[in-house]
Amino acid sequence: MEIVRRRRAIGETMNVSPLARKAKNQKLNDEQNTDRISNLPDAILQRILTLLETKDAVKTSTLSKRWQYLWMSITDLVFMEDGPDKRKKRVQFMNFVERVLVLRESSDLTLFVLSCDVLNDASRINAWISAAVMHKVQVLSIGLGIDEDSRCNSEEPIMLPHCLFTSESLTYLSLTYFNLESYVLLKIPSSIWFSSLKTLKIRFAVFPDDRSMQRLLSGVPVLEDLTLDACCWWNVRSVCISAPMLKTLAIYETVDGLDQDDCQFLIFGMNLKYFYYGGKLKNEYLFYKTSSLMKAVIYLGGKDSIEKDKRQREVSYRVHKLLRGLSLVKKLAITPYVIEGLSYAEELLAHLPVFCNLTCLKFIGEPMNFASGELGNIIQKLPCLNSLIFNVGIFLSPYCEEGEWKLDPVAPCFSTHLKSITIREFGGTKGELHVVNFLLESALILERLVISCSLDKFSGGVGRQKEVHDLLMLSRRSRTCAIEFS
Repeated sequence: MEIVRRRRAIGETMNVSPLARKAKNQKLNDEQNTDRISNLPDAILQRILTLLETKDAVKTSTLSKRWQYLWMSITDLVFMEDGPDKRKKRVQFMNFVERVLVLRESSDLTLFVLSCDVLNDASRINAWISAAVMHKVQVLSIGLGIDEDSRCNSEEPIMLPHCLFTSESLTYLSLTYFNLESYVLLKIPSSIWFSSLKTLKIRFAVFPDDRSMQRLLSGVPVLEDLTLDACCWWNVRSVCISAPMLKTLAIYETVDGLDQDDCQFLIFGMNLKYFYYGGKLKNEYLFYKTSSLMKAVIYLGGKDSIEKDKRQREVSYRVHKLLRGLSLVKKLAITPYVIEGLSYAEELLAHLPVFCNLTCLKFIGEPMNFASGELGNIIQKLPCLNSLIFNVGIFLSPYCEEGEWKLDPVAPCFSTHLKSITIREFGGTKGELHVVNFLLESALILERLVISCSLDKFSGGVGRQKEVHDLLMLSRRSRTCAIEFS
């Protein structure tokens, strides 16, 4: 009887198990199909929408009733008219922007990015910018394309809405003109006051006159970061930059043969920490009160253009003035052409400033030719130099006679302060090895020499590196100097 009872129990169990398994599987499927994202709080969903492109965020309104209105409260709006067929989709783009701005809730904006061609829609675009300002936007980036189909040209300035220039909420403003066939005048209103603006970036603009630029720079009392990128100064004789809170200043000159510039920049850097310059020194730069300056970069290029236009002596004098203005900087990065540029007016070499605070000198842009006699003149003026970096390598001119290239006399910093030398893009040529041997023989307290080999120029692999390393170890005057290859 016990056996019969057990068999019945087993049978019942076997009959029930499939139903139980089915119920369990159904429960698991229900859990997997649950829309957990939609159950998240509004704040989290709105944060997710902010991470999407605006057009994709708007599309979520079709997902369900839960999502229908969520996009209307996002605080970041990005409108980019791009793609090869953007002209065909022009009407669709314009209507989309206006639909979003009309339907969106009245809450404040954090970010508003607009990049599009102007064509014949300047008034509509200005209305969008005004709407962003009315919603107290904090970060505003405007990119306007002007071409032959636009009503705007170099004789007719672009009129941005006046309310933009008196915004109390803006902390960041970027204004760019792109795809230009001719540069465009930027109309500056008579009343300007950005009470909260800390970052200002202007690209590819022409300022009508001295007063317009000065009005702009006088209306930014808390500005900390200023970038002037490829702007044209045809109509401006002088610019005074004296924002009391300015910490970062970057100036990129035009590079496309627009050589009519001849403007004088007066820069008062009471709190300036970082300065970047890139161009052909078509303008003159004079610095005052720069004791707070930590780092400066001078990317002087356009050698062929400068020589073609016979601007060598002009460039030499402007290099000299720029270096004098930056003489209190602590870290300096320059292209080798800055050094070479001084050779156009040799009378200036005797009047180079002493860089009493400079601890790090970096050469960028192209390899440094150690046959340049001006290199020794510069290093003689760096009494506290601690670190010397050749970011794009070194070389010796093939026409250099043996012994002519050495830094004679050796700069005092080689025996008192220089502790680190870095050479990148090393090819292992005979000339390079001569230079490295000289540096090791001259740097009496050097602690570290770092050599990064060029993948294209250095041959022989690890075995050659070890061979060069062992040879260089014999040249050290500082016996504690470590030589590292990579």
